[in-house]
Amino acid sequence: MENDFDRILDLCIDRINRGESLQACLKDYPEHAKRLEPLLLTAQKTASVYDITPSIETKRAARQRFLAAMEKQEKPSFADWLRRRPVVWSTVTAALVLIIVGFVALRATVLSPVIPVITVSSPAADGNFVFLVSDEENAIGDFSSLLIEVEKIELLQSGDSGQLVEFTPTTTQFDLTLLPGDETQELWRGNIPIGDYSKIVVYVKSMDYEMVAGGSPEVKLPSNKLQLTKSFSVTSDAVTSFTYDITVVETGNNSEKYVIKPQISESGAS
Repeated sequence: MENDFDRILDLCIDRINRGESLQACLKDYPEHAKRLEPLLLTAQKTASVYDITPSIETKRAARQRFLAAMEKQEKPSFADWLRRRPVVWSTVTAALVLIIVGFVALRATVLSPVIPVITVSSPAADGNFVFLVSDEENAIGDFSSLLIEVEKIELLQSGDSGQLVEFTPTTTQFDLTLLPGDETQELWRGNIPIGDYSKIVVYVKSMDYEMVAGGSPEVKLPSNKLQLTKSFSVTSDAVTSFTYDITVVETGNNSEKYVIKPQISESGAS
């Protein structure tokens, strides 16, 4: 208790003033020795300079001022407290990072609502939409074969409330070297929702190729998908046939690197 400590401190100061040793006091109160020692040392030095016998009230007031000064001196600043506790500081930093990441994720979710997806489960021979692929001749002549396997195709409807329409091609694999110029190959035919569309994404599952001159140059397909922004409409009184043109472009020196990408100028609906 604090009152007990104050009483013991007064008793020890009186004993030292009467000539007893500091160690004798500390030995009698071992549970308070760590806290008593610096206070008694200061009191002992003060007594040796000023040989005055103060009143009880004066001693009590001086003791209170002395304890307050000692507490202020020993109390660290907030910066010192953080520096002495790296584990605590690391925990606070990690918590702040988690809060910021959570806020950004929540904001992204609110600002980017989930787009509804319509999956067309089966094709139809008399459907209102036909999807074809072709190749605009750039560097396809360097390949003896270029096999592309498609996983699925997504169509994005226009407008703020637009939804995604997706389907799995009936023909999932094609050789791009067999489709130069006006040559096309049908991958899917079926019924999709009537309306306007603004984007087509072809998800590629795998790719394999052989070169005319041999070797294994790098052939890249960014993000394993082909994205094409091209507006078209699907109506109830006609069949819309969309040709998705894919081209191979040489980007490295000495035929060391190729990139597969959609060709917007040759793609479109009829």
